[in-house]
Amino acid sequence: MEDKNIYGSPYLGCLVGAAYQKMTSELEIALKRENLSITAAEYMILRALYSHDQLQQCEICEMVGKDKASISRSVSVLKKKGLVKTEIVSYKCIRVSTTDKAKEIEPLIMKVAYERHQALLSLASEKDIYVFTKILKSIIEE
Repeated sequence: MEDKNIYGSPYLGCLVGAAYQKMTSELEIALKRENLSITAAEYMILRALYSHDQLQQCEICEMVGKDKASISRSVSVLKKKGLVKTEIVSYKCIRVSTTDKAKEIEPLIMKVAYERHQALLSLASEKDIYVFTKILKSIIEE
């Protein structure tokens, strides 16, 4: 019997959420195996900063799709870990950039992320991934 809710549709939101949780958990496990004490949320911020150093917190929010409070908490943790530094630009604007320590571990972080990405890609055909990506983008942009 197909898993359906009372409306007759699969629990799509629940499935996407569970998949996201599993992916972030596996990323964190892989990072820990490399002695990198970084959460998935922190990884997402570092990845944004690796591509565009010196971003404002609101820009990071847009890039990673998280709310301002979550980004602010994660930036504070990354700052305590010595991986980012912040600069107050105005009363509403904080600029975030990577430290030398973060730049040193970038190749290892990105290697782990690449390996996890390849593991995900191995689960489906190129066509299936294209269709799934298209659907997710449609949901996000709706």
